[in-house]
Amino acid sequence: MNSVQLREKRAALIEQMNGLVAAAQAEGRSLNAEEGSKFDAMENDANELKANFERVERSESMRKELAAKREESIEERAATAKPEQRAVFAKFLRHGINALNAEERAEMRGTSTQVAGTDSLGGFLVPEDFSNALDVAMKFSGPVEQLAQVLNTTSGAPLPYPTVDDTSVIGAILAEASADTVSDMTFAALNLGAYTYTSKIVKVSRQLLQDNAFDLEAFLVDALGQRIARGTNADFTTGNGSSKPTGVVNGSSLGKTAASATAITAAELLDLLYSVDPAYRNSANAAFMMKDSTLSAVRKLGIGSANDFPVFMPGIGVGQPDTLFGKPVYVNNDMAAIATTNKSVLFGDFSKYVVRVAGPLQFLRQDELYAASLVVGFTAFKRVDAGLLQSAAIKHLVQA
Repeated sequence: MNSVQLREKRAALIEQMNGLVAAAQAEGRSLNAEEGSKFDAMENDANELKANFERVERSESMRKELAAKREESIEERAATAKPEQRAVFAKFLRHGINALNAEERAEMRGTSTQVAGTDSLGGFLVPEDFSNALDVAMKFSGPVEQLAQVLNTTSGAPLPYPTVDDTSVIGAILAEASADTVSDMTFAALNLGAYTYTSKIVKVSRQLLQDNAFDLEAFLVDALGQRIARGTNADFTTGNGSSKPTGVVNGSSLGKTAASATAITAAELLDLLYSVDPAYRNSANAAFMMKDSTLSAVRKLGIGSANDFPVFMPGIGVGQPDTLFGKPVYVNNDMAAIATTNKSVLFGDFSKYVVRVAGPLQFLRQDELYAASLVVGFTAFKRVDAGLLQSAAIKHLVQA
């Protein structure tokens, strides 16, 4: 099935789930044990379908991006008559630096840590299309970076990012011949550094490397991309800012305190939504974010005994997110679950969360480290920092 068919199948399942909840609420009761089991089974199927179509869309996105890059550079390749950088990089991945001739080595861009002639100490910047594919994989795996404003810089030098919140100041009518009043803006700065995140080492046997049928680049994109994304997304979510980025949860401000430590109501979600200033609430980047188990609980909610207005609506089109009250909702399993004093739901303008990426992705092939086992190690590095520009832009719901 393609992604559209998978989305339609999931939407049909969710309609059945909504029907179960609506029927129970029409009778003024909760789901019984049999209905609850049926709901949970359908929800598991719906979650599996979502994971499937996201993988398909991710693959389609990477293919389109790589195809566009190849199209853009085809004329340059014809004019220069140099070895194709991506092909040289693929050869380097499989066989190491010693397999490259002088012209091919000139295509490889070494880092400051490279020691000439020593493959195990040679770090390399990856070709642009490989780097782009890896970035796509990381964004799909890391929902915070996917929604954030990404700022690319050439180095990791400290970067002060100016901030100002002027939403409380209102323009006024000035009477004729009257003096205007002063209302200065109060500026601050978000100081962004550059923390180095590593994918850790992925080991690949030399036998597998020599197998041309094995898509090494796709394997590394998936393995390294998801590893880095899991590390960065955890800190982009709940990082405390001490030797790590400040996560969006810690940067957010209080929007609503739930009455219960173990549940959320539809009215509380609406209160959270409307606690955010319209300047941020009506932004194209405004969205909900919560853990998968929290969304599961939210999907069972309805307004009125007949569930006449469903809280949750599934996304049908390719790339279209699910929505709560018409606003996109994204799953982030690094957020806390529904429990006492936990900040379980976020809502606001996620473009006000800035991810600073310092310099290009770096890549290392390690030959000698595992030579006795006929295994080669691969590692990727990414330097990033992040923070929320305005705490009022994103607010959280906290459990009692």
